[in-house]
Amino acid sequence: MLKKNQLVLILLTLVLMLTVYYIKSPFDKSNNSVKEPEKENTTNVSGRLEELQKLRVVLNEERTTTVLGLDSIIADNNKTVAEKNAALEEKRYLNSLTEKELLLEIQIINKGYQDAFVHASDQGVEITVVSSEHSVKAANEIIVMAMGGFDKVFDNVSVQFQTTEEVMGKVTSK
Repeated sequence: MLKKNQLVLILLTLVLMLTVYYIKSPFDKSNNSVKEPEKENTTNVSGRLEELQKLRVVLNEERTTTVLGLDSIIADNNKTVAEKNAALEEKRYLNSLTEKELLLEIQIINKGYQDAFVHASDQGVEITVVSSEHSVKAANEIIVMAMGGFDKVFDNVSVQFQTTEEVMGKVTSK
């Protein structure tokens, strides 16, 4: 079973690395022979909002710091087996949580929305969907997707619909 978990973690790491590489790709994806449209500061070439990418990076850095702390507990010879097991379980939980957030974002984008940001924590799940139109029905569908997408049942699942301009203003004003 351990080898299966290791394989899943390796594949997840690979997917995340490829995603980050694709998002941060230095290559120009536009055709040089076609007149380039005026550049806006709101979106990047991939269609994902840069501001939400910044939030993803911050969240990833926080979790990486936590995982490094857990790794130090696991590697410490002075820690008990129970402490090491608890650290290992927390590390697995964080990796699983990150994977499920990413999958939920992809599912939301596949429903036709421009972008999405999902942050799950002990307090609940916060979902930001970038769309000019929204409805209670669409929010309920996203909440149902979130409830089914995580192993843990969250009491507080919130969905915010925001336009590109609102997301830009929210992030740049911080």
